[in-house]
Amino acid sequence: MNLKVMTYNIHSSIGTDGKVDWLRIADLIKKEAPDLLALEEVTVNHAQSPGLDVPRSIAGELDMNVCFGKAIPINDGKGEYGVAALSPHPIELVEKIYLPTPDGIEKRIAVIVKVQLKKPIFFAVTHFSYQGEFPGDEEYRTRSAELIRKTLDEKGCYPVIWAGDFNTFQSTPTVDFIQSSWDVHNNANPDIPTAHCQHAGWQQIDFICSAPKNAFRLLEFKVIDDLLASDHRPVCATLQLPE
Repeated sequence: MNLKVMTYNIHSSIGTDGKVDWLRIADLIKKEAPDLLALEEVTVNHAQSPGLDVPRSIAGELDMNVCFGKAIPINDGKGEYGVAALSPHPIELVEKIYLPTPDGIEKRIAVIVKVQLKKPIFFAVTHFSYQGEFPGDEEYRTRSAELIRKTLDEKGCYPVIWAGDFNTFQSTPTVDFIQSSWDVHNNANPDIPTAHCQHAGWQQIDFICSAPKNAFRLLEFKVIDDLLASDHRPVCATLQLPE
């Protein structure tokens, strides 16, 4: 079975032209037709799009099932902001994990869902703290990756595909840790940047990984050249799961 995986930080549906347009994002996703879709910076009732439930709207437009994980309240407590896992296949929430961050810093989460295929698999979506957000933030990203792995181990959530905005890049301690037990499919083309980091410039910080190693075979990896609908480029990988 081949599975197309896509991760996309949609920047609260606000494009680099300042336009709020979730349909522009949905159209871009539709062209790729992913089987598994990880979205970050997803909002419900954002101040710039009041009354709009973005994860449900995108899921409806794409005829997908959705699991939204709220990380923090926004819009004076009237809205929500977080990550979402979507798929045309049935999915069910396994776990929502609050990741380690210092007191007073934006809460970060991961969601793990079970995907009902002929042979069920698991899908994890996350959005780590950004470069320079607080002193020692790389250590917290590594601790977050360790917690996700520990949770997956304890719950027996394998095989698993993990995607998201990791806010870190190749040769950092966090990615080195992930490389030790995951297939990092970005290794196929690590030089195309996906976003601009305030303290590190243009970097490839949006990742698609899988575990255990060699459970999936990479057929294609690509970074979509679009920096209009969001300030991140989407990343796609087509993975083959042996029958």
